[in-house]
Amino acid sequence: MKRKYGCMILALLLVPVVLGARDKRNTPLELFLIIDGSSALKNAQNAAIRWLEEHVVDGILQEGDKLSIWLANEKAELIFSDNLNGVGDKARIKRVLQSLQLQEGSANFGGALREATTRAARLQSARPMIYTLLVSGSTTGRSPSLGGDAVGLLRFTRVEEFSGWRVTVVGLGMNARVQQAAAAYMRETAE
Repeated sequence: MKRKYGCMILALLLVPVVLGARDKRNTPLELFLIIDGSSALKNAQNAAIRWLEEHVVDGILQEGDKLSIWLANEKAELIFSDNLNGVGDKARIKRVLQSLQLQEGSANFGGALREATTRAARLQSARPMIYTLLVSGSTTGRSPSLGGDAVGLLRFTRVEEFSGWRVTVVGLGMNARVQQAAAAYMRETAE
């Protein structure tokens, strides 16, 4: 009886260790981060940066990954692009995020998304894992700063709302894969 309770207590003590363990990928990731550089993010900038540091820099990125950061002001500006080779790289990325200077005007998400789409198309075979995050102030919305052909780039998205800001996960370059999957599904159901 004591042995049974001893095993249960040991199991309960180990549960937090197992739940806290992070998955390790073997495949390098290419992460495109597009951040609203307009004043729409001003009131939530600290919260958004803190979230990016905790969930993206410390939570997702690992050695061997590549990160590209665009600041979407009146024009899209690539402010960081490098491979992660060690612990010091994460500290450098956090310094870049903390030094962001927001400007008056609108955010040019379309320019940054087009650049990211071009890069994603070139990297499709070299890096199968491509992840795009768009961080924006809640007042910016999608349409005003995209326009034209860029609206189609947000066809496959998932939005997570926070107080005063949002994160949009964008599935760039997914049209062909979605069409292939749909065609395969239709063939399978027809048989």
